[in-house]
Amino acid sequence: MLFNIKDRLNLAFTVFWQSIKSFAKNNNSSVAASLAYYSLFALVPLLLLLFFTLSFFITSSKAVMNRLTLLISQFIPYYSDTILKEVYALARHKGIWGLLSMVALLWASMPLMGTLRTAFFDIFKVEERPSFLKTKLLDMSIILLTLSLLVGVSFSNVTFKKFLILQGSAVLYDITSYCLTAAIMFLFYLVFAPARVSLFYILAGSVVTTFLWSIIRPVFGLFLSYNPQYGFTFGSLKALFIIIIWIYYSFIVLLFGAEVIANLRRKDILILRGLFYEVRTDRASRKLKSRFGKNYNSGELIFKEGEEKEKGNDMFYIMSGSVRLVKKGQVMGIMQKGEYFGEMALLIGTPRTTSAQAEEDNTVVIAITPENFETLLREEPKIAILFLKEFARRLKKADEFL
Repeated sequence: MLFNIKDRLNLAFTVFWQSIKSFAKNNNSSVAASLAYYSLFALVPLLLLLFFTLSFFITSSKAVMNRLTLLISQFIPYYSDTILKEVYALARHKGIWGLLSMVALLWASMPLMGTLRTAFFDIFKVEERPSFLKTKLLDMSIILLTLSLLVGVSFSNVTFKKFLILQGSAVLYDITSYCLTAAIMFLFYLVFAPARVSLFYILAGSVVTTFLWSIIRPVFGLFLSYNPQYGFTFGSLKALFIIIIWIYYSFIVLLFGAEVIANLRRKDILILRGLFYEVRTDRASRKLKSRFGKNYNSGELIFKEGEEKEKGNDMFYIMSGSVRLVKKGQVMGIMQKGEYFGEMALLIGTPRTTSAQAEEDNTVVIAITPENFETLLREEPKIAILFLKEFARRLKKADEFL
């Protein structure tokens, strides 16, 4: 039990550390800057659309603004009143609520959604991209879904405040707000994830994002309290500058949470790629053996000649011991530690061309599934080159034999 907990903690550390490295590799800090820039164009249109949507449920403009104030102060806590004044001033002009104006507001929000979607494609290593028309329809759907989600959040905030704060449960309100934010992040990642991901992984990434966001909020507030002149050189635009900086940091946290989800999804690859490093630590070896390894004794069969792919078409890597390959009763070769076998069934899906059995006791082999193998080749070019060299060496050896 203790060993299992230790393995899980080691895996969590591996995923977290890899998320930091992949965050830098994907240049997500620059992506966050681009998203903050596009937010300038999308923020006010989105709030106007939200104002319009809330007007369907609440007749009083003052009540609508109270809902917006509570909502925006939760996500943009600094100088949010500056934005709300502009939104309220624009909302008072009834001419803005025409059909063309509504379409223009939606269109102004789409570059933000498109950039965010592209960032998620890069994070999740998804190569197949949807067509132009499909992406626009997807972005529009996401905007409408985001508006629906924000409407739900605005009503939830008011409900929580009435039933928790008024009864003296401020701490319970804070906990509930944290859970609500995590739930919003969960739905957001669920919608934006461009690949099939376990709900548990999405939940883990949502918790990480919410935790980091809850940390940077008071830290940023403390920084502003000790540096009241921060952004002074921007003059009357100081409030806008601080809002952009806050949005920039928020997108950094959001993208890091996506990296955590993506690395949880490919956690097997993070471990398996250690097979092909020249230097492997004892800890890495233990991870490989505990997760993918199987121990065989001398003469024990690993797979049988002619075995159909329905029974498995994994490739195997020898961690310790040796393996005998037999074809029609004739020994074709002895595979040693550090070599792999069974790749033909994996690559082209054919029945096993040989039988494989352990040559000695305590032979440990690592099974690599076709899905993991494909991801390894796609994400690790160095490993793909190693495989190509090994295939070329084997072909040359087969030609010499013939």
